Amino acid sequence: MNDPDMPFVGSNTADVTIAEFVDYNCPYCKKSHPALKKLLASDPRIRVLYKEWPIFGPVSEYAARLALAAKWQGRYAIAHDALMSAPRRFTANEAVRAVLRTTGIDLKKLDADATKHEAEITRLLARNNLQAETIGLQGTPAWIVGPFLIPGGLDFAQLQEAVAEARKKDRKQ
Repeated sequence: MNDPDMPFVGSNTADVTIAEFVDYNCPYCKKSHPALKKLLASDPRIRVLYKEWPIFGPVSEYAARLALAAKWQGRYAIAHDALMSAPRRFTANEAVRAVLRTTGIDLKKLDADATKHEAEITRLLARNNLQAETIGLQGTPAWIVGPFLIPGGLDFAQLQEAVAEARKKDRKQ
């Protein structure tokens, strides 16, 4: 939860951290994305770590690598949102690039950063995979909300409830 290489959005001083294991080709991840965005907008005391876990094949891995490379332009959150908001499953690398092209991300710089930081990106993806396997995840999305592991898609009310339970448990300790 404190990996300095892990992209996140939200508060630097959050009282609840949510880690979401995601794949850009996961329909349940895409369905939960608007709810998570709404939660971020409504609760300034949370932080969300996106744990790229591309389990749906090579195009998913390509998308994850480009999203992570976008952080060197300060555009990870924009890339993540665009890829999660895409209406269809990505079946080709060019489809991933087409979505990213609409965001204003400099694709030449993105490619250069993906190459320059390939080893770092590979290590981060490997860490995410090891973490997912270690905690026994079966697929995406999967959430760690405070001390709770929650598999599957969540809606806004379920996310709010999980955050409230994490805060309640934290107060008891």
